[in-house]
Amino acid sequence: MPKATTPTGSRGRRHNPLEDDLVATGVLKNYEGKRSKRAAKKENGEQQGYVDAKASRKILAMSRGLIEEEEDLQAAANAAVGSGPSPFDFDPSRLDDTESDQDEEYGNEEAWGDEEDIVEEIEVDADDLETFNKFIKPSMNDDPLLTHGWDGRPEDAEEAGPGTNLADIILAKIAEKELGAFGEREEMAHPIEEDYELPPKVVEVYTKIGLILARYKSGPLPKPFKVLPQIPHWEDILELTRPDKWTPNACFAATRIFVSAKSHVVQRFTEMVILDRVREDIHETKKLNVHLFNCLKRALYKPAGFFKGFLFPLAASGTCSLREAQIIAAVLTRVSIPVLHSAAAIKTLCDIAAEQASQQSECVSATNYLLKVLLEKQYALPWQCIDSLVFHFLRYAATANAEVRPGAANTAAARALPVIFHQCLLAFAQRYRNDITEDQREALLDLLLNHGHDKIAPEIRRELLAGRGRGVPIEQEGPAFDGDDTMLIDS
Repeated sequence: MPKATTPTGSRGRRHNPLEDDLVATGVLKNYEGKRSKRAAKKENGEQQGYVDAKASRKILAMSRGLIEEEEDLQAAANAAVGSGPSPFDFDPSRLDDTESDQDEEYGNEEAWGDEEDIVEEIEVDADDLETFNKFIKPSMNDDPLLTHGWDGRPEDAEEAGPGTNLADIILAKIAEKELGAFGEREEMAHPIEEDYELPPKVVEVYTKIGLILARYKSGPLPKPFKVLPQIPHWEDILELTRPDKWTPNACFAATRIFVSAKSHVVQRFTEMVILDRVREDIHETKKLNVHLFNCLKRALYKPAGFFKGFLFPLAASGTCSLREAQIIAAVLTRVSIPVLHSAAAIKTLCDIAAEQASQQSECVSATNYLLKVLLEKQYALPWQCIDSLVFHFLRYAATANAEVRPGAANTAAARALPVIFHQCLLAFAQRYRNDITEDQREALLDLLLNHGHDKIAPEIRRELLAGRGRGVPIEQEGPAFDGDDTMLIDS
């Protein structure tokens, strides 16, 4: 037989009938949902927004108790001090009595400043005034508010004359500043030689640093050496380290530190250290150490300091060899130099070469080689620099012509000019043939006619004749004829 099922069995209903849920006694009807926190806070605030009567009575009773306790303590304190009232007690009757007394005291008096009143003048004795000034500070006597008043004028202004004007004070201050600045400039232009002596601790520290740099290969340098470019009298301190004993690695590391300083510091450092080390190394080995080569490249980061501290002293020394010029030229070729610094270097080298040519020095070839390298960088030089180059070539040829004996052949005059001179002139003609004037072009052609080289002169002449002259615009070439005349219209 099938198994009977009951409402309460495992197969019975799992929920109430829908009818029980819909009527008023159902579960859903009697269930209250969960209130939110915001609603609960709102209700609590509304309930606590007032104080009921019971709480008010308690608060008033506590306040009365505190007041009575305070009064008892105050009375006990008054009894201990004396029977009189405390000076801090407030008595309203005092105000009424004071006001009445003041009215009675000043009521019958006349108004101040009556015309009939006479102010009595008091004469001060000189001895009393001197004694008074002894006890008063000078700053109080010199106070303009005490002596002149608020308007800045003395009491006897009519007798003393007009007071000091604000504009006059400002102009006086400006003049004082200008005089001070002029004095500082004069002091900088003509510094005062002061006798000074290096502290023993400084001498000891930098002497030990010199021993380190004499064996230096790699790694960080001592910190006192890193701050050396910012120290006053750093040249004297640098001599304590014996730069002639430094390793090439130490020279490069020191150059990296000094190049970050100002241009005049770089100039002085290259002249003191790098110039002698480079020339000594080239003289001994006929080549240059790679670290010293990098020193020159790094020093060119400050072109003004490099040219004034290394290149110009080298060219003006009178003993610069062609080998040294070739190595320095390799540095100039590998580093980009600003055009204004290059123009200034070219003009200065021209002046140095003119002086050497007048003295018949042997290092003129080295100067011409340096000029050739700077010209081959193909900068857009200013016309003043180009004029200096033209005068350099003409002056040098005139000096060579004066050295030739009268009646000698042109070949002898040509031998007087070195080959590097013709190569430098060729580099100039190739790049700046359009920047010279017609008179300069004719003078250079006459130079080639009298002192030209057999193989280089024809090339220079061709370049000079191909130029158009200074300031002449480039001619616009028309389209080339391609043989097609179908578009031509007969007039």
